[in-house]
Amino acid sequence: MKKILALIVFPITLFGQSGSELIIGVNIGAYAANKNTAGLYKGDVTSYNIYSIFSNPNYQAEFDNYFQYPYQIVETPVNSTYRVGLEVGAHIGKRNNNGELFIEMNFINLEVQEYFTVAIDNPNNLSPDPTYQPLPIFGEERRSLINCGYSIDLYNEKNVIVGLPIFAQLTNARLERNYIVVNNQQYNINHTVINQNNNNPGGVGVGAGIGLTGSIQFNKQFSLLIGYNAQYSRINMQENLKPFGIQNSIFARVLFGKKATLE
Repeated sequence: MKKILALIVFPITLFGQSGSELIIGVNIGAYAANKNTAGLYKGDVTSYNIYSIFSNPNYQAEFDNYFQYPYQIVETPVNSTYRVGLEVGAHIGKRNNNGELFIEMNFINLEVQEYFTVAIDNPNNLSPDPTYQPLPIFGEERRSLINCGYSIDLYNEKNVIVGLPIFAQLTNARLERNYIVVNNQQYNINHTVINQNNNNPGGVGVGAGIGLTGSIQFNKQFSLLIGYNAQYSRINMQENLKPFGIQNSIFARVLFGKKATLE
């Protein structure tokens, strides 16, 4: 919490100084997470997992009726990955003729969709081997990012700015849900963490990033920016699962406020 407050208060103090122009912006984009923590959703890493669900007597009749013949789980996902997620956020900065000091906050929804395999001993499949049926397993995760840094103007002429943003980052990740679907019914996988206020895995991490942006100013109060960020950050999901890795994002941002461009 102290790190978060320091990262927010320091740039706000600088924003209060005179001699530069304040701008605000909103952005939307795509966030490509690395796969370092995606394996948390593959169904067999918790004490109450897909095997527990299949052996739960409360679901026995439902599964027996659906599969009809003897069945068992024979394979779980091996190389889980995240889908590209939606990223939305807000930006505030102060410009001078050399660049921009900024702070921004972004929110990301991530999903994992993989398959595990059930072998069904169907005597009518005309094969000595069982029938193999893939079933979906889903994971849902939310991340929030606070970036604080400075964007250096590489080019600044005629209402066009090409910038090189360099920033420190705080991350907050939280598992929202993990579940399987059998016969259109959802069954939750429990990730309860003992002695935590929020039972789902997650926590705060740190990182740093660098990017490349290009913006065009349409008038004195409105600009459009397109950008890319590469972030080397820690995603803290559990005590034994908080790896560093590279995440990538691309985004479009609408900026409001007078920008310092060279005539």
